[in-house]
Amino acid sequence: MQTQQAHVALQALNGRSHLRQSLGLEEQWPSIRNFIGGYFSGMALVLSGHPFDTVKVRLQTQGPASRYSGPLQCLIQTVKNEGPLGLYKGVTPPLFMTGIVNSVMFGVQGIMCQVVKRGEQRRTTVADSAKAAVLSGAVISVLVTPMEGIKSRLQVQCNSKTAMYAGPLDCVKKVYRNLGLLRGIYRGWLAVALCRMSNWSYFGSYEFFKQRFGTDANGKLPMGKAVAAGGLTGVCYWLSCYPIDVAKARIMAQADVSPPQYRGIRDAFADIYRTQGLKGFFRGFTPCVLRAFPANASCFVAYECVMSVLPEKLR
Repeated sequence: MQTQQAHVALQALNGRSHLRQSLGLEEQWPSIRNFIGGYFSGMALVLSGHPFDTVKVRLQTQGPASRYSGPLQCLIQTVKNEGPLGLYKGVTPPLFMTGIVNSVMFGVQGIMCQVVKRGEQRRTTVADSAKAAVLSGAVISVLVTPMEGIKSRLQVQCNSKTAMYAGPLDCVKKVYRNLGLLRGIYRGWLAVALCRMSNWSYFGSYEFFKQRFGTDANGKLPMGKAVAAGGLTGVCYWLSCYPIDVAKARIMAQADVSPPQYRGIRDAFADIYRTQGLKGFFRGFTPCVLRAFPANASCFVAYECVMSVLPEKLR
């Protein structure tokens, strides 16, 4: 009886193995694994960093007639006038979308690393990660632009009585109805693409810190080192592209009228420099950097935790 049961169990295992092989799951598993890890990293990033992002966007978009004297006053006024949940305005689109976006970003990054290495079975270098990130960032910008636009529009609504949009879905419907897809939903795509292609500093610096801090026998970073590497990675990213992000915020949060105040990134750069000088390109930099460390530490810790739980190979 026991022999018969063992034989049935063995047949079931062989059947599952043949199914995995026929679907190509074993070959695709490394990419699938990266997609899963990226999804959870995205949710961790948003939950830990959105309040800082709200302060950053409000400071970036206030123009020469400053509504807030600095990040602390912006934080206090937002909580006082709108309550703690005011810091989470516009969180719904990135909360659901960033998981998907990061899933694609980490997944595509892994694929692009293999493309850059031309299939060579060697350890990924800092240069490999940086080159692959430029390619994956361009791909990701197509997914990110609508989310960034809706988020920015909702974040700059400081008064619920005069708010133009009741929520994310209402915002999407009105923007699409009034401005269409390219001039409305995809407004600011070039600025988003340039920011996302700056992921060369994101994945490149993370690979650098991984190699500098040292990984365990399985190529993973221990928790403490993952926190440090992830946090420093976020700071490196923002140092590489912050002025572009300011212009992006201006383009995306401008009034939804036709013709627009800024037709593109060149108009935004010219207006910022003319009205505020070079310091205008660093409005909101303090909360951005303060957000960068904990948010990206959470992001990469979540990623490393998921990757440590998931097997490297399907057996």
